[in-house]
Amino acid sequence: MLKKVLASALVLSSLALAACSTASNSSEDTVTEWERVQEAGVLKVATPGTLYPTSYYNDNKELVGYEIDMLKEIGERLDLEIEFQEIGVAEAFTSVDSGKVDISVNNLDTTEERLEKYNMSVPYKYSIGGMIVREDGSSGIEAADLSDWEGKKAGGGAGTQYMKIAEKLGAEPVIYDNVTNDVYLRDVSTGRTDFIPNDYYTQVIAIKFITAQYPDIKVKMGTAKYNPTEQAIVMSKKDDTLKKKLDQVIEEMKEDGTLKAISEKYYAGQDLTVPEEGVEDLPVIDTSN
Repeated sequence: MLKKVLASALVLSSLALAACSTASNSSEDTVTEWERVQEAGVLKVATPGTLYPTSYYNDNKELVGYEIDMLKEIGERLDLEIEFQEIGVAEAFTSVDSGKVDISVNNLDTTEERLEKYNMSVPYKYSIGGMIVREDGSSGIEAADLSDWEGKKAGGGAGTQYMKIAEKLGAEPVIYDNVTNDVYLRDVSTGRTDFIPNDYYTQVIAIKFITAQYPDIKVKMGTAKYNPTEQAIVMSKKDDTLKKKLDQVIEEMKEDGTLKAISEKYYAGQDLTVPEEGVEDLPVIDTSN
């Protein structure tokens, strides 16, 4: 009789534990992305820390830049601490996938392929594609239709939209890790690479900044422009609660002029929070699979 009583007790105990476990899992599933971040009081952000003028270290060894200032302002408005983690473009998306960070910023373009897997905020910056070439013209890249990229060596980070464009046009990719701008530019200057396809406005500012520090680096902006872009914050697609909060704040910052002021601070007086006129006439290279 005692054995039967003990067996019944064990069964009831197991059922109770299973019920508790199910209830616990159910409770966890009902916590939204925004509730999770709000409860922690911290928004974890992947940022390169090497991309001037959007995320870099100033002379005082402080992490600054367009995206950095924007996110600090977002943190204040949402009453969150911003925890920056220095992560290069190669891990910008996997760091979100793994939960290492909540969001990722790195001049990341909004594309249909990315929207299939991730939530992306409303655009916080508009731009176009450009390229850095050798100052003496020996890069041999001038065609407005980008027809002279074939066979040229293009420097950039793995998986970026610009490297996808370069490969689509027959350029030879030279892949870098999360290195600073001077490394990229010096390699173009010395001939290790022929050009750097990337965000036009970021490159214009980077050339002025780097060549002032390193006069031996002889590079300039190429004349061709292409692929109008929208940059946005990347986050998990688990639900859209965090996206809605970030979208709301970004729109508020646009309306009250805060985001424009940050853009003008880091992009030599230019307001990149609105699209440039005439971009619809630029060549567009489709990089979708």
